[in-house]
Amino acid sequence: MWNKIRSGSLPVALFLLVIISIILSFLIWTNPARYDRTRLNGAASTGSTHSTVTTRAIDDIFLPTQVVVTNQQGQSETVYNPKINLVTSLKSVVEKWQMSDFRKISQGDVSAYQRLLNRHGMVQLVYADNIGRGIFNRSYGQKLLMSPTAKFSRIIFSTHAAGSLYLLNDDNQSIYQIHVRKQALSQIRQLLSKANQRYRVTEHAANDHTLTYYENSVRIPRYSYLVGKQSASFFVTSLLNTGESTSVTVHRTTGHTIYLAGTYKRMTVTNKTGAVQFEDYNANQKMTRDLGNNLIKSFNGLSKTGLPLDTIRYFDNEHNGHQVTYRSFVEGFPIFNQTDFGAVQVKHDHAGTQEINFTLTNLQVPLPTDSTSRVTLPSTLTVMSQLAAAGTPASKVKDIVLGYQWESNSDSNQVVDLQPTYYVYVAGKWQVYTDLLGE
Repeated sequence: MWNKIRSGSLPVALFLLVIISIILSFLIWTNPARYDRTRLNGAASTGSTHSTVTTRAIDDIFLPTQVVVTNQQGQSETVYNPKINLVTSLKSVVEKWQMSDFRKISQGDVSAYQRLLNRHGMVQLVYADNIGRGIFNRSYGQKLLMSPTAKFSRIIFSTHAAGSLYLLNDDNQSIYQIHVRKQALSQIRQLLSKANQRYRVTEHAANDHTLTYYENSVRIPRYSYLVGKQSASFFVTSLLNTGESTSVTVHRTTGHTIYLAGTYKRMTVTNKTGAVQFEDYNANQKMTRDLGNNLIKSFNGLSKTGLPLDTIRYFDNEHNGHQVTYRSFVEGFPIFNQTDFGAVQVKHDHAGTQEINFTLTNLQVPLPTDSTSRVTLPSTLTVMSQLAAAGTPASKVKDIVLGYQWESNSDSNQVVDLQPTYYVYVAGKWQVYTDLLGE
């Protein structure tokens, strides 16, 4: 009798939870204290009030995405704890250190690079792609005199021997060294001891990239999220309104709605998918050889959209920061297939044009999942062998990462499922590995 009652109540409880989540999400998005929206009907005029959105700090977006530890026996593991944010906890310790004497100690020496990656008793804070001096100094509260061309994606230091910190660039195997005082390594060891999820990895430095291989099969949890779809009028306010009274005209074509503000600003919405392309032909964002500076300009473009940035992280850049991609992340793993480009992509060209691509649909509320709902994925070496047998040899693989595939839920268009899988960067784009295997 009790089993029947319980089995009947679970669907009702889940339904009520979904309804409550939707209501809460609606209240968040429509709270006038947070957003000042302008409604458009046909050809419209927007007032001078710009939406005030509390954006996340730049160092919350440009965070490392992985923590890799090499123990005293030389075994490397990527580690995390679902209950605490290990990355931000470690970063909060590192930013209190006193750093000085930035210098390059080698470049292009693959053997030296590999030895440092595999050195015993080290910890790495790994970024999804290179950052530059402006991002590093801002994120870690430092004033280091660095070369404007210096870029790196790994921060490495010993868990026991104080005095030095290293910055590594996977693209050209550059190693930079920084002198450090007042290192609280006991705090680092204490935080690492709380990492209850550990995956054995090996890191392979090649001529222009470093691949992280998971040595064994891995079990990754599935997730489901409620999604929210923001109105296009909100982004008209945040992107097309320049702070002065601006006339916004609206043109509707087959499949698209186009918003124009003056001569230089344009926003195109694809009606079916909710994809948005914003173009500012007079942005006057001068790009330089300083990657850190260019990334900061990109972040300014990201933040002015007013998008919710709770799950969004820096993922990669092309052409020294002229094109920057941000993705949603869950438990340190990137999400693919949300759009063709990621969550948000910001581009700047030499003529001063700024282009921002994003979508009206974003993750909002995680739904309860069964604790046993995990997917077992093969080791990276197994996947690479399968790819080679299917016609994609290792020489063609520029990168391979564990991530989540954004999938529509068959029961509700307000829910998406995040399916764990490997993504492979081949021929200039990210592809799910099973597609390359022909499955």
